[in-house]
Amino acid sequence: MTASKAAPLVEVRNLHKEYLLPRDSLLAPPRRVHAVRGASFDVRRGRNLGVVGESGCGKSTLARAVMGLEVPTRGTVRVLGTDVSTVDDPRHRHLRRNFQMVFQDPFGSLDPRQKVARIVAEPLALERVGRSEGRERVIEVLEAVGLKASDTDKYPHEFSGGQRQRIAIARALVTRPALIVADEPVSALDVSVQAQVLNLLEDLREEFGVTYMLISHDLAVVQYVCEEVMVMNAGLVVEHGRTDDIFAAPRHDYTRMLLDAVLPLPETG
Repeated sequence: MTASKAAPLVEVRNLHKEYLLPRDSLLAPPRRVHAVRGASFDVRRGRNLGVVGESGCGKSTLARAVMGLEVPTRGTVRVLGTDVSTVDDPRHRHLRRNFQMVFQDPFGSLDPRQKVARIVAEPLALERVGRSEGRERVIEVLEAVGLKASDTDKYPHEFSGGQRQRIAIARALVTRPALIVADEPVSALDVSVQAQVLNLLEDLREEFGVTYMLISHDLAVVQYVCEEVMVMNAGLVVEHGRTDDIFAAPRHDYTRMLLDAVLPLPETG
């Protein structure tokens, strides 16, 4: 195996993200919220990483930092060896095709004024793809997620919630990325539809060779999809390791609390 193939898809080192809050008074110093505090981890090709924790723990901020949608207060984020803070530089813009994001709300993330064909093709604007090839790519990914070529002429409101999330996944796939960051991709869906979308993610992983960084508060979802799990609490990474190991024998009290809340812990030792 060459060094390039062995290198992580994502390298995060000592990542901090702080937000300034409005002052309580004119003379009071601004307050700071430490959303992420010193996170360091890798995502390796073919090994899905789940990031779990309660609401407000910093996991979505972390996901947005990996995508280059949030500028770190300090620390570095590299995707395929490139600092994500430089991907909007014209010299590096082509690298954006290698990592895409799926958001939580399958309706809010789709422009209701645009037809599916344009929505799914939008990420191709950064590539030199002709109209004919672009349409072929759009149809390919729509069919891969279980939709039809005829759906390209419809609008988002003509689909169910699960179908809209399939459209969002198709849009993420159209550039054939190495990494998809999925932020609570099934939490807004009915339970029966959640299972369909999770099975779809697994099928697409095998078909397209994509690796997922999955953000979720649902430990069962992470256990189903991910080989590794990272637990966050109050902006800190408190535990990180193989999913089976952490579910079987969590080392941190906070991880035990999360697991106790959803399922009985297996007996150990």
